[in-house]
Amino acid sequence: MNKTHAGEQSRDSAQSPEPQASAYGAQMAKYFTMNQPPTVAIDSAVSVVRPQMAITRLIARSGIPERTASIPSEKAYVVSVHLNHANSGEWELWTDGKYTKTGVWPVGGVAMCDLESNSSIRNPGPIDWIHYHVPRATLDSLTDDARMPRVNRLHCVYGSSDPVLYHLTQLMLPCLDRPEMFSPLFMDSFTLMICSHLVERYGQIREAMPQIKGGLSPWQRRRVVELLQEHLDGGLKLATLAEECRLSVSHFARSFRRSFGTSAHRYLILHRVEIAKILLSETNSSLVEIAAQTGFSDQAALTRTFANVVGLTPGKWRREHSRRGIFVDTSNRQSLQTHE
Repeated sequence: MNKTHAGEQSRDSAQSPEPQASAYGAQMAKYFTMNQPPTVAIDSAVSVVRPQMAITRLIARSGIPERTASIPSEKAYVVSVHLNHANSGEWELWTDGKYTKTGVWPVGGVAMCDLESNSSIRNPGPIDWIHYHVPRATLDSLTDDARMPRVNRLHCVYGSSDPVLYHLTQLMLPCLDRPEMFSPLFMDSFTLMICSHLVERYGQIREAMPQIKGGLSPWQRRRVVELLQEHLDGGLKLATLAEECRLSVSHFARSFRRSFGTSAHRYLILHRVEIAKILLSETNSSLVEIAAQTGFSDQAALTRTFANVVGLTPGKWRREHSRRGIFVDTSNRQSLQTHE
């Protein structure tokens, strides 16, 4: 059995014992390198693991020249997004004995593997994949919550372009090297977006996700804002917010977006940045202290997020606003206004 290179990393912050090996992270790399020549290895395997979904990036510059071993059966899907072009006509798949050979596989091309089937692959060209390991229980929880029929299976034509899934993947990629970014609220929100898209586009059900016309009631908005203010680090789970509002998770997520114009996680990020602005303009606190007070893991995380949202680093923003004597008006912050 081949080993992955030393570049392999595992960011399994859940630290929960696994009853059996599942198809993500180092274990996925192991499945792909079995049966390969001694010179073949996965150059990098980086993963973030949560019970509801695991995300793994696999890079193999030498490709997978021989047919891989079969992945053991489990009640889950592996949804793969290619970050590079696959060699035309050379990507081969075996599923329960059925052979498939794909054509052109573009950047952003998608594949879906039901792990209850007996699957193996071959791809001799360089590969750079993101694999989403999605348990059936996660999809069932989503559809049950939305009062929809459960998905019989996910299906797509291998190599199909999916701009939505590719865009979500690009948004997530920088976080794989920053495990602190995967707070419970972030992962809950991201999982909900990914799984909702998979169910709507690839699930064998024809019903559209129910549309919620109204947003949160005034008391629900007040309660959510209070809770997010008390947990600036994003440690709250989406299910907790939904429970406090007496709503299902999917109903809450759509109602929140209707009321605030964005997701709960994005709202929290904007709120933390606004608080940082106040502290920068009205106090002499250091950036380290401000990071701690606004729920960021460290000064670097504050600087990255602040610059991404505002377009300036915290230090430069403070210098410019201090010179002008400008103070933040906390009573009318556009980024936090609700959309009634």
